Formats: sequence, structure tokens, C-alpha cells
Amino acid sequence: MDKFLSYKNFLKNKKKLISKKKKFAVITGGCGRIGSVFIGQLLYNGYKTICLSKTEKKCLEYKKTLPANLKKNLIWHPLDLISPKTVDNAVKFIFKNFSSVDVLINNAAESNRGKNFIYNVSSSDKEFWGTFGSSFLLTEKILPIMRRKKKGKIITTGSLWGSHAAKFKTYLGLDIGPSPMTASGKAAIMQYTKHLASREAEFSITANALLPGFFPRKGPVERKDYIKSINSNIPLNRIGQLEDLISAVDFLISEGSSYITGQFIIVDGGYTAW
Repeated sequence: MDKFLSYKNFLKNKKKLISKKKKFAVITGGCGRIGSVFIGQLLYNGYKTICLSKTEKKCLEYKKTLPANLKKNLIWHPLDLISPKTVDNAVKFIFKNFSSVDVLINNAAESNRGKNFIYNVSSSDKEFWGTFGSSFLLTEKILPIMRRKKKGKIITTGSLWGSHAAKFKTYLGLDIGPSPMTASGKAAIMQYTKHLASREAEFSITANALLPGFFPRKGPVERKDYIKSINSNIPLNRIGQLEDLISAVDFLISEGSSYITGQFIIVDGGYTAW
């Protein structure tokens, strides 16, 4: 006979989700738009965090917004997404400073788009690697430390364009849509997430992806006619705000998501519901 979860047992299990142990996280592209939501949530939840990115500028700017007690928990180290050598150097730095990696967040991506971009074997390979390959390489190199601990969370920022074709007519002729290689790279991220979830389950390692919809960006996308066009394709009739990602990010890094793996958390205001 099925039993209900008594309130006493509910509280008991809720308390298990609150960990007082030292926690360590690694994130790529951590101080950009979406990355700043991840970092804020990691620091708020007590994670000592290494932020990997090309330059330290954004990290320093973000650090200025932190209270003094949290600044020491954010460490920057260089990483060039399309340079395997810097990935190796970053991994050495991580293993030197952290005894474990509880959460790995692959948030950075490097893509080229625009009318003047010339596609050939070299440029296409570079763009695909910048979108997918770098996340793949970093993850595979960090996995051994997670396997030894028999615990870990891998979260990758994907895109709706990995699962849905872009509605280019809504872009009003602006040269801002995803390129073929970017869309292909995002699709690869989704399949890799499922592959990781299946392969690493025996080590109690979970893998999920966050798929954001339309969120504010600088450039042509700030045009009012463009925003109106996009909003008309979103059931909630507005593009997202970074604050809309906080709860989803909090859930993904929390112990509350420990029984969820191989899944895609879509935050798009209903864009993909139509």
C-alpha cells in the first residue's frame, strides 16, 4: 500500500538538502549575463567558486558588487575556449586549489555570426568547437575528480536553437540569428548531456542543461520593433529578465535536483510551447 510523506518526514528530508560542508564549483563564462546569475547563486549557497574566462575584467567588475565576506570565495583563472592548452592549464589550477568539484557549470560559448563571416572548414570547426567542444573537453578532464568522490553536478547552458529551428522572419532582417554551426553545437550539447547522464550515473553524477529563451542583450536586439516582434511569439508576451533565471539556477545546483538527470530546463516564457 502506498504511503504518503508525513510532514515530519518531509521536514527530515528538507534538512538533508541543507549542507554545511565546504562546497566547490567551477564555471566558465561566469561573469557575463547568464553566468552572473549562476555565480550569484553559487556564492549565496556557500560555494567557493573558480570562474574561467578569457579576461579578468568582467570578474573584477562583478567582484566589486560583492560583500567583503564573499569576495574571497570567487577566484578567476584564464581560459580560452578554443585553446586546448589553456583548458589543460585551467584543470591543473582547479586540481591544485580544490579537493573536489561539486558543481561544474559550462556556461561560456564562442560563436561568430554576421553577413561578413566567411564559412569554410577552419572557421566552421572553430565555431563548433567554441560552442560545444570546449565544454566537452573541460568536462571530460574534470570528471575523474567527481568520480573519485562519487558525486557531482554538471550543468551546461544550452539554447533553444539546439532543439528548435529559429524563426528568422521574427528577426526583422537583422543579422542576429544563430549560425548553422552554433545551432549544431547547441544540439550536440543536448545529446552530450543525455550521454553524460547515462554514463556517469553509476558515480552519482548528474548532468542537466539550462535552455534560456530570449533575454536582454546589447546591440540591434535592443530595438523596440525587434522586441515587439519577439514578444508576439512568446505566450507570456515579454522577453525574459535575468531575475527569471534565479530559481531555475538555484534548483539545478541544489541537492533538491539530485534525482533529476539528463534533462533540459527550459526558461522561455512559453516560446517553445507553440
